Formats: sequence, structure tokens, C-alpha cells
Amino acid sequence: MIPERTHSQLVAVGLGPGDPELVTMKGVRAIEAADLIFAPRSRTDEASRALRIAQPWINPQRQQVIPLTIPMHKDPAQAAAAYRSIADEIGSRLSALAAQRPQGVARGAYLLLGDPLLYGTFTTLRAELAAHYPSLVVGIVPGVTSFAAAAAQVGLPLSTGNDRIAILPAPATANELRTLLAQFETVILMKVGSKLPQIIATLDELHLLENAVYAEHIGMPEERIVRDIGSLRDYQAPYLSLLIVRR
Repeated sequence: MIPERTHSQLVAVGLGPGDPELVTMKGVRAIEAADLIFAPRSRTDEASRALRIAQPWINPQRQQVIPLTIPMHKDPAQAAAAYRSIADEIGSRLSALAAQRPQGVARGAYLLLGDPLLYGTFTTLRAELAAHYPSLVVGIVPGVTSFAAAAAQVGLPLSTGNDRIAILPAPATANELRTLLAQFETVILMKVGSKLPQIIATLDELHLLENAVYAEHIGMPEERIVRDIGSLRDYQAPYLSLLIVRR
């Protein structure tokens, strides 16, 4: 636990999809004000994408970067243990730094892609921090979403008037997708990955191929946007991919 005499702060900074120019001014200020920069990554042998985006505003002479490996466990017990360990790393680091200072204040910035509260790992981590480090003040800076950036790239309106929008991970079955497309004017499918061929087949059946836009790694050097999604029938889509369908 963080001693009451200390006052530690952590700000989760949504960095947007990948383009440093899409980081908000508030996000930049939070990064620059931090003493400790927590940079999540999915494997110990890979660099943090979030850290790469935030690099222009990090001063290595004044700030310490702490990599955090967040494995994608499907087992709930393993996932809970992993997030508890990460929460302990963040809480203990901030607590130790605050205890060394006359004012008892330490500031941290937790970097992440997209928005902290939309299909990210921070929601789970935030719950662990609240449960085990209740005196840690946690703030959130929202980030530009990947689908908003993709829509802006191609000039695709996500809604007009009273249009309804559905935002969700790619559905497991064709029937689910058919139902969504019948109920919403715009359907945004996140984390498309291996489900792309099935989605394309369903859109072809519904004559909606020309109404869809595929995007991956938006804002990053490897960014790719495809309007002719029929050409992707045999494509192995990466995890950071999405599809926007606009009826």
C-alpha cells in the first residue's frame, strides 16, 4: 500500500492509434510532467509501440522508463495474477519514489494505444490499482480512436442525423454480423484478425462489399487502408485491424 504521507499520481495517457501528431496536448503535458513512464508491451522481446509514439516528449535524463509486459492470458486466473503483479509494480515504484521526496509526491504516466477506456487492458489494471492502492490518484487522458482516424483518412462519415453506430469486436458468427448490419447504419468491427475472410463472405452475401473499409496499424509506418475489401479474401489480418461498414 502507498503510505498516507505520500501522494502519488498516475495518469493513463491515450496516445491515439499511432501517429504522434494525434496525441492530445493534455496527453503531452501528462507525459512531460511524469517522473516515471510506464510502457506496456505484450512480450518481453518486443518494443513498446506506445513508447515509440511518446518518445518525442520523454526526457531520459529526468524521467525513468519502466517497461511492463502484459501477457494476453485467456485463463481468467492467470490474467488476474498478471494484472495484480503489474499493479504492484506501478504502485510500489511510485510509492518508493514518493517516500524519497520531501513533499512526498511522485507522478507516473501509463502509456497506451488508442483510448484507455475502449477495449484496452487499462480497465482491468485500474480496478487492481483501486483495490490495492486506494490512495493512488488515477487520472485518464482520452485518445483518438483508430476507427475515427481511419474514417478521417478516407473521408467516411461515421454517422449523420440519428444514425446508430455499433462498435464491438468482430463477431464470432455470420448470423451475429447479419443482425448487427440490420440494426445499425454503421458497424465498426475491432480486432478483425482471423475473422476477416468470414466477414468478407457475409458482406458479399449482403451486397455490402462496396460499403466497407478495412484498416490496419492506423497512424503507424505500416498503416494500410483498403477500400476494395474483396481483394482481402485470403489475407491474414493482424490483431490491430478494423473494418467499418456503412449502410
